Amino acid sequence: MGKFSKRKGYRVENQLVKKIKSYGIECRRQPMSGAIPDFPFDIEIQEPRMSIEVKARANGEGFKTLEKWKGAADLLCLHRDRADTMVLLDLSLFLDILSEAKKKEPYNPPFNYGGYDTNIYKKEKK
Repeated sequence: MGKFSKRKGYRVENQLVKKIKSYGIECRRQPMSGAIPDFPFDIEIQEPRMSIEVKARANGEGFKTLEKWKGAADLLCLHRDRADTMVLLDLSLFLDILSEAKKKEPYNPPFNYGGYDTNIYKKEKK
């Protein structure tokens, strides 16, 4: 990765960290932006514990189809057979949901998000 790409990634990740913190949500940019095996993602939200991978494209390459599919909807669910469904939503909606959730009882999901072992709840083949 070139120097310009690293700088752009650092800049975008820092902007996101500031935006997330402005909603009262504790987070941090990971050391070396996911280059260390113990810190494989770009940003970590403290509570609830979540990891964020950031992709930035000046021309939107790879994002335009997703934006078209989502349109004016709040969420875009991306489903593939025999895989977890992914959800795409605007950052502001995501942060609103997180900040509202912070006001309520702590929620500890039965599995962890973002690269943690989610296979423990999948049916075993007999």
